[in-house]
Amino acid sequence: MKRTTFLSAISLATAAFLFTSCGSKSTTAEDAKDVATESEASFKVDTENSVITWRGSKVVGMGEHVGTIAISEGTVGTKDNALASGNFVIDMNKIVVTDTVSWMDEETKGKLVGHFQSDDFFNAAQFPTAKFEITGVEGNDISGNLTIRDITKNITMPAEISINGDELSAKGSVVINRLDWNINYDKESMSLTEAAQAKLKNGWVGKDMEIGISIVAKK
Repeated sequence: MKRTTFLSAISLATAAFLFTSCGSKSTTAEDAKDVATESEASFKVDTENSVITWRGSKVVGMGEHVGTIAISEGTVGTKDNALASGNFVIDMNKIVVTDTVSWMDEETKGKLVGHFQSDDFFNAAQFPTAKFEITGVEGNDISGNLTIRDITKNITMPAEISINGDELSAKGSVVINRLDWNINYDKESMSLTEAAQAKLKNGWVGKDMEIGISIVAKK
């Protein structure tokens, strides 16, 4: 099979992958809650050293896809030397695929990123940013309102949190259901053929997706 034919054959399959938990805790999305505002000390997120991560395994074929999404700005607040509040803006136009398999060249990565940014997934043209706003912290569990595609749901993420003088770091991951944020092939005013194709695609793409967050913030 020629490479061009191979790439054409996987053009749909590269978008049809199952996000897996990889050991991360699953969370049930709830209605949005009041955002936490308590803060005795404020830290600014270091966007060069902070990032959103994602990981998934394809339903069709072998291997996995991994990557990042940039955080464009954010702040966190502490009270009694513990994380108490915070908010982060996520740039959906800065999705990166970091796969290292030999066949995943830059052209193929670009096609996959383009599909993620389309209306089938995040619709970055209409919704260029996502955000996470902390609503509460209990032990090492961070709860917050996650907004994607202008839909806000509250989730809880287990995380490792460290405060060392003028620097705060937090790292964790969680599994969410993409349908809660309307990340769905089904669209309004679809023809019967399009609806059938959407049903097939939704059968290939897992409802669960893992997202991770790695934050470094400084006073």
